[in-house]
Amino acid sequence: MKLAPVFVIEAAAFLLIIAETYLFFDFVVPLGPIPRNPAEYTGLALVKLLLIAGLGILWFVVMIGLTRLYVRSKTRTLPRPSS
Repeated sequence: MKLAPVFVIEAAAFLLIIAETYLFFDFVVPLGPIPRNPAEYTGLALVKLLLIAGLGILWFVVMIGLTRLYVRSKTRTLPRPSS
């Protein structure tokens, strides 16, 4: 069971990918009708890009946080060499 925390990190990554895919297709894609005005179209495209970047940043922040937590737990429990 030494690899259980690694499996938890992988499961969290998988669940985040599934959740963010759902958010992307349920919220970001149908954000509104396509405007005919080029300025409004550009604004809508930029909002969608920012939302997509936010989802990507969220994924990386969670993964880095879980990895740091795992590494800290492993560095605390290193066996001390006997002399």
